[in-house]
Amino acid sequence: MANQKDLTQGNLIATLLTFALPYVGANFLQALYGAADLIIVGKFCDSSVVSAVATGSQLLQTLIFFITGLTVSATVLIGKAFGAKQYDNIAKIINTMTICFISAAVFLSIIIILFDNELLFLLQTPPEAFTSAKEYIIVCAIGLVFVFGYNAISAVLRGVGNSIVPMYFVAVSCCMNIMLDIYLVGKLHMGAEGAAIATVLSQAASVIAGIVYLRNGNFVFKLKLSAIKFDIETAKELFKIGLPLSLQDTLIPLSFLFLFSLANSMGVAASAAYGSVIRLNAFMMLPAGSFAMALTALTAQNLGAGNMQRAVKALKLSILFAFCFGLVFFIWQQLAPYSAIAIFSTEDTVLQEGARYLRSFSFDYLIVPFVFCLNGFFFGCGRTVFAASNAVFSAFAVRIPLAFILCTLIPGATLFNLGIAPPCASIVTTISALLYLLYLSKNNKLYSKTL
Repeated sequence: MANQKDLTQGNLIATLLTFALPYVGANFLQALYGAADLIIVGKFCDSSVVSAVATGSQLLQTLIFFITGLTVSATVLIGKAFGAKQYDNIAKIINTMTICFISAAVFLSIIIILFDNELLFLLQTPPEAFTSAKEYIIVCAIGLVFVFGYNAISAVLRGVGNSIVPMYFVAVSCCMNIMLDIYLVGKLHMGAEGAAIATVLSQAASVIAGIVYLRNGNFVFKLKLSAIKFDIETAKELFKIGLPLSLQDTLIPLSFLFLFSLANSMGVAASAAYGSVIRLNAFMMLPAGSFAMALTALTAQNLGAGNMQRAVKALKLSILFAFCFGLVFFIWQQLAPYSAIAIFSTEDTVLQEGARYLRSFSFDYLIVPFVFCLNGFFFGCGRTVFAASNAVFSAFAVRIPLAFILCTLIPGATLFNLGIAPPCASIVTTISALLYLLYLSKNNKLYSKTL
């Protein structure tokens, strides 16, 4: 069937690239989707509104990450069932995942609305940006269900080997978001609130398109919203695999929120610069993240089919391809960092602060291909406890303490100091992951079909 693909057969390089490149495209559009708010706000508003959107979007992204662990677990379970040709289990996984996602979306929306002031205070949001940041997160909180809906639909499609259609959905949503941003922010001068409304409406459109496609597509499973049932055993599997990832994906951004608070404490210019760099990094990191996500689905299908040697080869190729992208980005940021920050802001102080950060942080572009791809492989194997624990340890034992030392104990610290901490944490993560992979290989545990 054209809308699903068996990743256990065929030329490995061709299979990996044809499956991973749509991930790159989708993640590029997703990053552009998020960056559009900041770019357009930066063109029509002052730095206080840029800081508000940057702070608000970072907070919401941290909360959204809690559910992405379940997204990966759904992809793994669906991919494993698809690879093993256990098609009846796929509908059961989808039904249970849907209920879990809706429940999580409603819960997080309520939390954000009830504790919006407290959350923004924790981030040391600059006073001049506080009101706009509050408007932004309230509107986006109402639309969280659409964010989770898109992620759920993408998890289903990628589990059965379809990475192209999710890219189409996000392309439509991205275009709609940009047009609404220009109208609401540029023409109606609605500021941060307008950017948030544009985001929510465009996300809703992508979810509606995804539901229609799943219901009418020629899949090995049938999606019937009226027949959705909750299966406790499937839920246990989802949480067994996904909960460690959810905790990781929540705690890791929290560590970066701490870094954001350090940047905010340096003033509005540093806050706006750091927020702009976060958006930029969404683009810089997406090749490594895309190959890792593709590797997760490929590994899961091959695990179900009992062909893990193919997955190991895909791991090596993914690291190679992702590193090539990272090297290009590293050279760019070392030679011309101002050109990257200028995409988001033209204020001299913001450009200077952003360039300082990129000079030190850009070394991470050379390391994250190893971190992301190794984690993607472990996720596909269902070994999420180690991957999550490893990432959380490096974040809280290395990234946060080092950032605190470099930014608070050194007189005259700038964003250059802040940018040193993430690459150091990534080095620790990579070393631990390689040692764990070696341990699994030497003890003949790498090829186990059990999750």
